[in-house]
Amino acid sequence: MPLQYKVLTVGPFAMNAYILWCSGTRAGVLIDPGDEIDLILQTVTALKIKPERIVLTHAHLDHVWHVKEIQERLQLPLFMHRDDLPLLEHLPLQAQMFGLPTPAPPRIDGYLEEGETVSFGQVTMKVLHAPGHAPGSIVLYDEDIAVVGDVLFQGSIGRTDLPFGSHETLLNSIRQKLMKLPDHVRVLPGHGEETTIGIERRSNPFLQEGLNWG
Repeated sequence: MPLQYKVLTVGPFAMNAYILWCSGTRAGVLIDPGDEIDLILQTVTALKIKPERIVLTHAHLDHVWHVKEIQERLQLPLFMHRDDLPLLEHLPLQAQMFGLPTPAPPRIDGYLEEGETVSFGQVTMKVLHAPGHAPGSIVLYDEDIAVVGDVLFQGSIGRTDLPFGSHETLLNSIRQKLMKLPDHVRVLPGHGEETTIGIERRSNPFLQEGLNWG
């Protein structure tokens, strides 16, 4: 398949940054390159990837912390969902909550909405809006892979006790967006190991009670 990916687990929150690229053209996209920028850049160079943009799955601190640095070093446009602008505006407060230095906010060059696509080379991925963990959480999906940010994890779901979070909204997003995908689709989460839609449909304890997956 033309879509290839590399995961790099970075920073004090062990956040998964993803490099996605087209095997035929080496055009790519960086998803949530929030920390250890030198490592990400070294990997991009080693893989001979030509990144065309940065996409944020959401604007929590660990996913955004040093994004401005890689944005400026590679001169890349950055895209996210408009509903996470309040989180971006509250980056100083987010950093204060965890006792970390206040990051410089990145420049937002455009917004991604439900139903739009992100294309690089011969790859086109659909944008799904999946709020709950954050109001602007998005998923990038093609026929085999879903990059889900902190919406869904192996055996768990995203936390909803942070500002603007909603447990009910998150479960509804998972039910209406992710559980409509085929079982074989690989789930690439913002933390932890990858899984599949089928595994989570059958065994994720948060998704079993009172939910009809159709």
